[in-house]
Amino acid sequence: MFILPINKDNPVRTMPWVVLALIAANTIILAFTYNPSPSFYLHYGFMPAQPHLRTMLTSMFLHAGILHLAGNMFFLWMFGNQVETAFGHWLFAATYVACGLGAAGLHWLLNLGSPAPLVGASGAISGIVGVYFVLFPRARFNLHFYFGWWRVATIPARTQGAVGAWVGEQFVLGLLTQATGATSIAFWAHVGGFAAGAVAGMLFKLALPQKMDAMRSSEPWYT
Repeated sequence: MFILPINKDNPVRTMPWVVLALIAANTIILAFTYNPSPSFYLHYGFMPAQPHLRTMLTSMFLHAGILHLAGNMFFLWMFGNQVETAFGHWLFAATYVACGLGAAGLHWLLNLGSPAPLVGASGAISGIVGVYFVLFPRARFNLHFYFGWWRVATIPARTQGAVGAWVGEQFVLGLLTQATGATSIAFWAHVGGFAAGAVAGMLFKLALPQKMDAMRSSEPWYT
């Protein structure tokens, strides 16, 4: 079973150019690297056994297939739109990269010596989810519970409950798979990215309280 949080409060107030550029870049890169040789991921993916800043960066723009890309880009849009509006284009871009590095960093610490390459934007996107968690705690979500491909329940929630349930799921799955090694999903990268994003969101609130006040004055009432 897995939980899919759907954001019901995601207005486009200003054009999120960085989010759109990231979606375009990841899509184009997948189109040119679809079904590559195994050596491609070994060269450009982040390998804990051979950590390198270059591959930390390149791994954020690689995906293992269309479904992998589609899921990540969906979450990037669902959370990145409002975070980019709050942060501005350049700070958002820098935060995205920093969260990706944080995600790869925690994955590396908990998988020292692993030769399996890490690829995907989900660590960086989890960081944007962490920022959203801090900045927009009252936004409305629907939590869709799936068993395989079948939706078994839908529960309304706020950001803290919806995103909290998701990151809690990632943490528990990380613990389980750390012990069994039964998955290829880098759950700890999700947790690491989220933690980096939450810290970035808290620093933003502390450093720019006037902007937070302006955001609150334009924020809709949630019923």
